[in-house]
Amino acid sequence: MADQRLVYADPCDLDALRQALADNDPEHKLCPIQMDRIYIQHQAIELLPDIIREHAKGPKVLMVTDATPYFRGERSLKEEIYFLLSRTFDVRWLVLDNHDHVLHAVDEESQKIQQAIRAHEADCVLGIGGGTVTDLCKDATHAVSDEMPLIIVQTALSVNAFSDGISIMLKNGVKSSLPTRYPSVLVVDLDVIKQAPMERNLAGYGDVMATWTAPVDWYLAYRVGMNQTYNDPSCDILRTQNAQLLDQSAKLAQRDPETLHLLARVLTLSGLAMGIAGESCPASGTEHIITHLLDMSADRQGRDVAFHGAQVSIGTIFTAIAWEILLSEFDPSKLDLDACYPSEEEMHGKVQEAFQWIGQEVADECWSGYQKKLASWKACRPRFEDLLAHWDELKAELQKQLVAPEYLCKQMHAAGAPTRYCQMTPPIDAKTARWALLNCHLYRNRFTLSDLLYYIGWWKEDFIERLIARAEELDAGL
Repeated sequence: MADQRLVYADPCDLDALRQALADNDPEHKLCPIQMDRIYIQHQAIELLPDIIREHAKGPKVLMVTDATPYFRGERSLKEEIYFLLSRTFDVRWLVLDNHDHVLHAVDEESQKIQQAIRAHEADCVLGIGGGTVTDLCKDATHAVSDEMPLIIVQTALSVNAFSDGISIMLKNGVKSSLPTRYPSVLVVDLDVIKQAPMERNLAGYGDVMATWTAPVDWYLAYRVGMNQTYNDPSCDILRTQNAQLLDQSAKLAQRDPETLHLLARVLTLSGLAMGIAGESCPASGTEHIITHLLDMSADRQGRDVAFHGAQVSIGTIFTAIAWEILLSEFDPSKLDLDACYPSEEEMHGKVQEAFQWIGQEVADECWSGYQKKLASWKACRPRFEDLLAHWDELKAELQKQLVAPEYLCKQMHAAGAPTRYCQMTPPIDAKTARWALLNCHLYRNRFTLSDLLYYIGWWKEDFIERLIARAEELDAGL
C-alpha cells in the first residue's frame, strides 16, 4: 500500500515530502528535490521582496519575461512586480521575444539571459511567465552558476515545467529534455492564475492527463529492461490527486477556485515527480513524443506552435486507446519473436524517410537517439521473452493503472478542453497529425508503448487509422 504522505503530498511542504520520499527509498534511487520553497496561495506576489532578500546576496535583480501580457486585477502583473521590487532592489527588466513574436526555448534566447546576468552582475534572476521562460531561465542560470538564486513566478497553469530540474530545449530542430536545474523558489499566485486565459489553464490540465499513460509506458520500459529508473514514489504522488482533478473536471470549466488550486498542486507535483526520477518519464510517454513531432513540424510548415499541454491531452487519448487495444487483443503465443528485431539498416532508412522533410540535421539527430534505443532493445531480448512468458500477470498490473479512454474524453469535454487537433490554436491538419502518430516511435532514445507496438508489427498505417476511428467515436482525435 502506498504511503499516504506521498499519496496526499503537499508540494508546499517540501520538508515533509522529502522525509516521506527518504522513508520509501531504501535503495537510494531517487534524486533530491533541489528547491527551497514553493508557494501556492493568494497574494503570493507580495512575498517577493522577502523571498529575494532571503536568497540573494546583493541588490541586483534580473527580471526576465516574454512579451505576453498578464494581469492581477486591472493592473499589469509584470509592471506591478517591477515597481514593487524597484523600491528596494536594482532591477533590470529583460524582455525576450523573436521576429515572429513567439518565444522558443533555443540557445540564442538562453544566451541573451546569460549575457544580461553578467552585464548586470545580477545577484538573483526572477523569471515571470510560462514554461518557455522558465525553461530558458533554468538553462541560462545553470550555464552561469547553479548557485545563482532563481525565482519563478508562474503566470498560468499551462505546463508542469515549473518545478523540475529539466529544460525542454530545441537542439538542431529537435526538442530535447536536458538536465539543467530547479528554480530555487516557485511562486504561484492564485489571484493571477484565476485571471489567466482559460485556454492556458486548460493546457496545464491537458499536460497532467499524461499521468494516465506516461507512468504505464515507463513501467513497460522497466519491465523489458529499457529503463532502470522506474520507482513507485514518483507515481504515488501523482495518481490519487490527479484522479480527484479528473473527477472535478466540470468545475474547472467554471473556474472554481478550489479546482484551480488542485490543478496547481497536481501540476507542481508532476514536475517534482520528474525531478525525483531524474528524467521526464513519470509525466512523458507516447503522448508527449507525438506532441514533440507536432512541434518540430510547425516551424517547417510556417505555423505557430499550439499549446503544449492541449496537444498532450489529445496524444493521451490516442495512447489510452492503443493501450486498450493491446491489453484486450495481444496474444504472445502468436508472436514471431525474430521479427521483433529489425536491422539497423532498415530502421535508419525509416528514420531518414520520416524526418528528412523537416531537415537533414533533424533526421540525423533523431537517428542518433534511435540507434541507441534499437541497440538496447536487441540487448534486452531475454527480458522481453520473460515479459511475454508472464504477460497475463503484467496485463493485470497495467489494467489497474490505466483509465478508460471513454472516461478521459468525457471529463475533458466537461472541462471544456480540446479533444481534437483541429481545435488547436492554430489548428493542426489531419495529414500532419497522422505523420506524427505514425512516426513518433522513431523520435528519440526512449522506449514507450509505440515502440513495443511497432516491434510486434502493429504500429503501422492501418493501426493508426484504427486509433483515429476509435477516437472519432469518442468525439476526439483529428
